[in-house]
Amino acid sequence: MRRVLLIFAGIAVLTWFQFEFFPGHTYLQSDTQVYVPILEKLDSPGLLSRDLVATHPNLTYTIYDEITLFLHAAFRLSIENALLAQQIVFRGAGLLGIFLLVESAGLSARLSLLVAAIINSGAFLSGPDIPLIDPDPTPRAFALGLIILAIGLFAKEKPLQAGLTGGLAFVYDPRVAAPVWLVIFGIAIFDRSLRRLIRPSLTIFAIFVLLLANLAQLQPGAPDSRSLFETLAAPIARIERYRTSYVWVSSWAASQFPKYLLLALIGFLAARRVWPALNRQTRWFFAALPLIGILSVPASYLLLERLRWYPIPQIKPAQALSFTVLFASVACAIAGLRAAKARRWAEALPLIAVFILIPFTALHHRDRNDPDATLPLAQWAAQNTWGGSMFLFPDAGRERYPGLFRALSRRAVWVDWETGKQMDFFDTFADEWSRRWRDSMEGVYSEARLQRLLSLPIDYYVLTRIHAWNGATPVFATDKFVVYEAQTLKNLSPAPAPAVTRGD
Repeated sequence: MRRVLLIFAGIAVLTWFQFEFFPGHTYLQSDTQVYVPILEKLDSPGLLSRDLVATHPNLTYTIYDEITLFLHAAFRLSIENALLAQQIVFRGAGLLGIFLLVESAGLSARLSLLVAAIINSGAFLSGPDIPLIDPDPTPRAFALGLIILAIGLFAKEKPLQAGLTGGLAFVYDPRVAAPVWLVIFGIAIFDRSLRRLIRPSLTIFAIFVLLLANLAQLQPGAPDSRSLFETLAAPIARIERYRTSYVWVSSWAASQFPKYLLLALIGFLAARRVWPALNRQTRWFFAALPLIGILSVPASYLLLERLRWYPIPQIKPAQALSFTVLFASVACAIAGLRAAKARRWAEALPLIAVFILIPFTALHHRDRNDPDATLPLAQWAAQNTWGGSMFLFPDAGRERYPGLFRALSRRAVWVDWETGKQMDFFDTFADEWSRRWRDSMEGVYSEARLQRLLSLPIDYYVLTRIHAWNGATPVFATDKFVVYEAQTLKNLSPAPAPAVTRGD
């Protein structure tokens, strides 16, 4: 009992340290710029009724919104704190899962904690453009921590607990959990000696599938009348290639895929060195999950770029490369530390170097968005503008602060770059986002362009100080931003603003 308490205390300390410092945590820096406005509108339907992002919720196949809004209502937590509370728990779950997986291979508790801490520091997957450990509290981040714990519990022959955590991962983000459950079904079909161990997990999984199906029927959202086997229309494909090019693997496979093949090979060689130390079910995961990650790239190319199957941008199969990176790291750690224990330093040092260096790939991709400059603007808007006001940031370009402003102020934003990733879920969103972006944001800002935009249904224009309009009095200003009422700019405009070209 004392050993168990010490292990959980170690997991708790490491979770706190990594949550606070490295890889740390963020809020409204990435995908939560999409999720939080949607959650705000689900909680208060009158909010953000004019906002393109909030009115296109993509939370049908996740329990992320139900759990978050339950915590928000039942415990009077803000949406931010409800998300961060889940993030802490599931970050700890991922640490525990890696610990159990490594310990099942015969390493000591101390070394297993060390390996878990290093691997859970994260990595960045160039190409798919995702962090291994997402600092933003997203469905993917929650599901990954849970599914890693499920793998660790399977390695420790705890099928009931593994089924529960793996099932919960599935209802948070089926895309993340699906590769692991695919392996589990493979075990059930092809490995007779493990069927008895796996059977309880499959029963629990079926319950979670039914739960997700029922919740999806009740989920409010934008209608999607497409049939399952519909293809992606050519105009939408062009828009998606422009904004979410990372989904189209041909845009990065030539430069990035070879390194994943090399990492998978290193991982397989490392796993082979420790194969006798792995139990039967763990061998399945070490063999199958990295391979699924590698095969996801050609599968994505075939299904999206050749067959144009419309669900693929939503599924994002190539994100399964996370498992290639994860299991290569774990295999190198186990093999390297076992070789070091046997004083085979020529073998140990390269393997240890691989698993230690992988987290450093995340250092160059840390978010640099500055919420401190946006917060005063958002507070002013929340307190001094009508709830249905529409804002435009015409000189923001691809900066992230307009999406940050939307979530903090709960005010509509005409268009911004970061939340354009929502186009993968809705053709109507893709078409409208593209038109708005092309007309009002693309290219170099100029005052002449702003004059052409005055015919849009915008209430407030927000510019950086360097582009302040001479002769116009702002209604609010900070060290970084100036805010103008639309009518003020219209009165100063030398001629009536022509209509913005609508495009196709």
